[in-house]
Amino acid sequence: MKISIVIPVYNEEQTLSEIIDRVKRAPLGGSNNRREIVIVDDCSEDGTRGLLKKIDDPEITVAYHEKNRGKGAALRTGFERCSGDIIIIQDADLEYNPDEYPTLLAPIIDGDAHVVYGSRFIGGQRHRVLYFWHSMGNRLLTVLSNAFSDLNLTDMETCYKVIKREIASRIAICENRFGFEPEITAKLAEIARNEDIKIYEVGISYRGRTYNEGKKIGMKDGFRALYCIVKYNTSRLAVSVKGALEGLCGIIVQLSILFALSGIAPFATVAGLNIAHAVSMEAALLFVALISAGIALRSGVAPGGRAGAFLRFQGASLVPFALRAAVFYFLLPVADFVDASLVSAGIGLVFSLFGVNFRKFLPHRQ
Repeated sequence: MKISIVIPVYNEEQTLSEIIDRVKRAPLGGSNNRREIVIVDDCSEDGTRGLLKKIDDPEITVAYHEKNRGKGAALRTGFERCSGDIIIIQDADLEYNPDEYPTLLAPIIDGDAHVVYGSRFIGGQRHRVLYFWHSMGNRLLTVLSNAFSDLNLTDMETCYKVIKREIASRIAICENRFGFEPEITAKLAEIARNEDIKIYEVGISYRGRTYNEGKKIGMKDGFRALYCIVKYNTSRLAVSVKGALEGLCGIIVQLSILFALSGIAPFATVAGLNIAHAVSMEAALLFVALISAGIALRSGVAPGGRAGAFLRFQGASLVPFALRAAVFYFLLPVADFVDASLVSAGIGLVFSLFGVNFRKFLPHRQ
């Protein structure tokens, strides 16, 4: 069996030689297992690239980015160059110990798992004591990821992810930076829901770095992870939350335009109010369509192109919008304008929780 170890590197001159040496010497859980090391330099600005250019080893493949694109982009490049049966992701900063490969590989080699996560938060392995709030942030992101993916991981953000290549090759990595972690977790969960693949966790040690020692992940990456958790997950909860967010955005846009137009004299009449309602609904539909296609749903474009996709979206999303309009006009004779608008908006938002929009009409990308 051939094991591919992918190492993304960026400005790791101080640790690069040691991590390569340790990965080459690391046990692979069986004497017949062979290794392949794929190193991707993400346009390092220190002496990393110079060290890599000196490597002459048949086990090592080196790829170079001419522009810094992030860890996710480096892993995407690395995965494309892997030829092994199993892929291990290995950081170059010495926070994770290659001597633990046998523990990580065992569930797959034994036939129990297709994917293995190495968790820093379970098991009796040694851990360096570092930042409290950083640890809490990791745990919070893991809890939210679990809620949206319907998994029960203890460490979603871990570097150590071991994946059978037949599974990894089916996943298109979109995120360029650290959003890779929640993205690949969401996509693995989606595959697991539809097919009989098994995800395992094993405890690992962790020798974390301080920011003075070169740690790169920051607060903005945490916010990006939150965005990715919402964007890439497709469980029932995720679909409901995205439907609610889309509905809420549509309601805010429609009511804002409707209230603005109703204050203009030509729209103060009954006929004018009808026109204002139609204009505000169409503007809201367009806005929500853009959110759904580009942000919330990561949907592909079905036959008919973008114009056809938008028409299908209009047909599906018109249901909650039409319901809201019907409730509005039903209440208008017995309630004032603002109350009728807010009640109808609330009913439309509840209806949006069921995901009644164009996600039923467009295919998802993996």
